[in-house]
Amino acid sequence: GYDNRGMMPWSLFSNDEIKQSIRSFVRQDPLVEPRTFRQSEGEVAKANPDVNLLTRNVGGAAVISGVGYPRFTAVDFHMASALEGAGRSLGGTSFADWPLTYDELAPFYTEAEVRSGVAGTNQGIDADPFSSRTESFPLPPQPPMYVARVLAHGASQLGYNPFNLPSAINTMPYDGRPPCVSCGFCSNYGCPRNAKGSPAVTTLRKALLTGNCQLRFNAHVSRLVLDGNKQHVTGVEYFDDDGQTQQATADVVILAASAIESARLCLLSGLDGFHVGRHMMFHFQTIAVGIFKQRLHGERGRSVTHAISDLRGITRGGAGLSDDPLGGIVEFGTSSEPITSARESLRPESVSFARLVGVSFKQLLVESPFSAHIAVMTMQGEDAPQPINRVDLDPTVRDVFGLPVPRLTYKNHALELGASEFYKPKMLQILEKAGAAYGFFSPFDPAVPPQSRHVLGGLRMGDDPGQSVCDRWGRLHGVDNLYCADGGVFVTGSGYNPTLTIIALALRTAGAIVSPGSPERALSSRPAPVA
Repeated sequence: GYDNRGMMPWSLFSNDEIKQSIRSFVRQDPLVEPRTFRQSEGEVAKANPDVNLLTRNVGGAAVISGVGYPRFTAVDFHMASALEGAGRSLGGTSFADWPLTYDELAPFYTEAEVRSGVAGTNQGIDADPFSSRTESFPLPPQPPMYVARVLAHGASQLGYNPFNLPSAINTMPYDGRPPCVSCGFCSNYGCPRNAKGSPAVTTLRKALLTGNCQLRFNAHVSRLVLDGNKQHVTGVEYFDDDGQTQQATADVVILAASAIESARLCLLSGLDGFHVGRHMMFHFQTIAVGIFKQRLHGERGRSVTHAISDLRGITRGGAGLSDDPLGGIVEFGTSSEPITSARESLRPESVSFARLVGVSFKQLLVESPFSAHIAVMTMQGEDAPQPINRVDLDPTVRDVFGLPVPRLTYKNHALELGASEFYKPKMLQILEKAGAAYGFFSPFDPAVPPQSRHVLGGLRMGDDPGQSVCDRWGRLHGVDNLYCADGGVFVTGSGYNPTLTIIALALRTAGAIVSPGSPERALSSRPAPVA
């Protein structure tokens, strides 16, 4: 119904925790499309129910994300040079500078914010002092969640700078979509009133309304059809809704299946250069949980309204590195899922508690702390890119289509592990200042695949074909009409949510395709009207 003119169709999503979180309404089914995981090349990979599985709905994973849309900073695009200049030697890593700068991407960031409807501010105490952006936002900032105010108060007392997180959620009617009503089910849920500015209801809908775009859903692409020299793609083969093999021809093919699946598709098609599938990154999440005496009303408001960048390890304005380790943005949130939280409360033995203030833990359990009394801080720590962290094809495991499944080989580097330990005490201090009675961290098990959902790398971009897979425009080296427009092209992961950067890079790639040499000509920086 996205191609219906007039009123936008009602969403099929709802605030149904059983349907979405327990029964995996739109998530990939690991029984029929598994992925395998191992920590090193010497191990036999085993099927795991969650190797960073993403949703399989039209519009991509942003449909069910919390749509926090901060920009990367200027230093993120030349991180290798910045680390070298600071005398930081990191053995085993593959840090490299991006083949473009923040200034080159800035106009496309602005376009992405306008088209997605990003709410935020770059003025006053609610602005991020570590951001490199100077432009205004299309929409005013979000109303703060109560839990965000509590954590922000604690952070402010320690000299940190909590800010209103830029998010693609309508704070007023915008671009034909209604404002958010703070129903509480945001992250991991599709918006029931289309207030969330995901690609499904913004760019994709507008493309369909032009009449020049066709959407083939329930179609699983199995391979790229290449010429004999593997230098030109003529189309793709896919399984349709009935399991029959079909083919679509094209002058230009764009990979946007998320980093793991885009790399897998290249490998299934015989594009298996050394760097294909390598340098995978996910963000190393450090999750601090505070238990409070008072109720924090996690069932109300958006998933995340405030955050701090003080633990990112960069200078104000995002131009360089500070003396602290590379960390990440710390998002202030809580649990809005009572069923999931209640299940977690039955396993207190799985976490180690740090007592902050005198209060009976039994008393807190009786009062349902995991649904009513917790505040959560999540640091999206920057992963070090490593060539050994890779996706390839599993030699024995097949999916329901008979295709080799993605095999992830992944092990964290000392960079992110050390940064996590460095910042943990600071996160506990924030909880204590905010008034938490107890604080603890979610346990880290290296045998479990990363869970961040920020899937990056595998088809990294660069000017040197010997060190990268795609060029500065996202076109694969050596293939004249094949592009990548997802997180696979990322060279480094930054310590910020990647979705806005993915969209901005995709817009830049699209601009380069339709206007070679002058991609900015494709910019409008204003919402396209909807009939």
